[in-house]
Amino acid sequence: MASISGLLQWCKENGTLLSPRVEFKNIDATNIGGFFQNSEKEAADDLEDEHIRLPLKLAITVSDAIKSFSDGNEADTFTNISNKTSNINSLLKLFLAREKSEKYLSKSFYQPYLTLLPSLTDINSPYTWSPEDKESLRGTNLGSALKENLAALVEEWWQVINLLPESIDKPEQHFVNMKFYYEFKFHQEKDLYELFNTEQDFNNWTSFTNYLWSSLILKSRSFPAYLIKNVDKEKDIKMDEAMLLPVVDLLNHSMKADVEWSVTRTGGTDFFNFKSNSALVGRELFNNYGRKGNEELLLAYGFCIEGNEADTTALKIKIPVEMLPELEQAGVKLPRLSDYTTAVVRTDEPTPDNKGDYSEFSDGLLFFVTVNNVPENLISLFQQLVKTPWETDITLRTKLAGINHLRQALESKITIINEIKKPSAQSANTRNIDIYVSSQKQILNSAVKILKRKEKDILVDPEVKPNLVTLKTVYKKDKKFADALLVSLGVTSYEQLIEHSFQDQAWLLFLIRCHNKKEYADEEENYLPDWIHDSFERMTKEHTITAEEIVQYQELYESLVIPLTSTAPDVFNRGVWTVEQLIISARLLDTISFVRGKKQECILVKT
Repeated sequence: MASISGLLQWCKENGTLLSPRVEFKNIDATNIGGFFQNSEKEAADDLEDEHIRLPLKLAITVSDAIKSFSDGNEADTFTNISNKTSNINSLLKLFLAREKSEKYLSKSFYQPYLTLLPSLTDINSPYTWSPEDKESLRGTNLGSALKENLAALVEEWWQVINLLPESIDKPEQHFVNMKFYYEFKFHQEKDLYELFNTEQDFNNWTSFTNYLWSSLILKSRSFPAYLIKNVDKEKDIKMDEAMLLPVVDLLNHSMKADVEWSVTRTGGTDFFNFKSNSALVGRELFNNYGRKGNEELLLAYGFCIEGNEADTTALKIKIPVEMLPELEQAGVKLPRLSDYTTAVVRTDEPTPDNKGDYSEFSDGLLFFVTVNNVPENLISLFQQLVKTPWETDITLRTKLAGINHLRQALESKITIINEIKKPSAQSANTRNIDIYVSSQKQILNSAVKILKRKEKDILVDPEVKPNLVTLKTVYKKDKKFADALLVSLGVTSYEQLIEHSFQDQAWLLFLIRCHNKKEYADEEENYLPDWIHDSFERMTKEHTITAEEIVQYQELYESLVIPLTSTAPDVFNRGVWTVEQLIISARLLDTISFVRGKKQECILVKT
């Protein structure tokens, strides 16, 4: 409790104004919160309605890091380093770690604040979890991304420590620290667990462990430094720059909290102001970190929220970058990072023009699905990706095929999640893992239902049904073809056809039969749509059969078609039934059909 008092005293001595109605205290061993006290306590006259007014001189910014590292060095050196790093906050992270070392902490202006920051293990990010707990995330987005994210952070750390000039007084183990970069790829999960759960040595401030700690401190506690531009428009602050705000960052998160952030200048002093419009007497005073899903909360803060309305599941779709201009021209809105970035404070700064720059998509397109929404641009993307050479625009077939391809992708993720190993009951992370995994499963199941409804809305349209041909319809309307399949394949119904995995063979045969339509003019009852015959003709003219294809299809032709010409000659020995016809039939089936649902029902769509 003394450390909280020391921090509050330091803040007040440096001009911080705190409402007397707000009290900070320990919630548990690793968590501090603010509480709104009895309204009978008088509010400070100079606070008006704000609960906290913090002078910006107490904020820790990239500029502070540059200034500190520049002490005794060329000032421009560290400004250049900051601009050269892939993350604008890299130098700030390194500065935090150095300020925590014994040599710097004792004389640091921010000592009362720094001593109160949680340790790496207290943050409890999945980065530091045991191999067993990480195994319980395998198959989820978070489980898949942990090592990848950590590798990216290692690259970021390696970049900034290599830019440090010789004049900087580095820890004795600095060059040993650098070995970690080369050893990281060989580390097993147990090695990382032991490394991150060993007592943290801040004196060795250039180590990756300390860089991970400072990264998580910024991830979980920082505010956008761009707020400062509201009072100092001349200040060179990048959009992604972060800053730490002592005391304000003690407030815990509630997405329902109605809060206001502002930066103002009063009497020549710049203040960060925090006000809650939902403070209740005797209740905890919350900040609102914004709409954060459980994955982000767990990774950065070490906790999940049950029933989190902002929870999402991410889908990363790998697309060759050279295809993106064409997709964008076709009307697909590419999901840029700025679409998912929300700020509490509105800014009039113009959005950068990224048109023509697709570098941010080199690793794939990232879409976020919620329990109530599957992004339309995600559906549109899949509909564009399933287009055939015959389709220049979105057709009925591409609409249905796109929805079903996306549904299959979601269902495959559900299958993987269902196979996840349950965490040990003894693990302290069991509840958070259960909440996270259950929520991911709920979102995916809901997304599948949304897609089913979209498909149903299309299929119930009375103008759509005449354009679809199902194998059930063929069985019902083309009795002779159905009887021929009974004699030759031994199947008596559509259900048996599916059960014995004869669906594709039946379609290939039916398409050839449609092409030979004129040969069956004497039949009293059949179902051979003209549009299928015409489509077969078109495919025959447009597709040049190769020798490789003949070799590929010869075995199927000899095992399927040739025996049928003997067992059911009235159907399969009229017209042309060659291996070339079988090849054209297969090409046509891919072009005019889509596969629906878990049963993988193949349906033809009129072109």
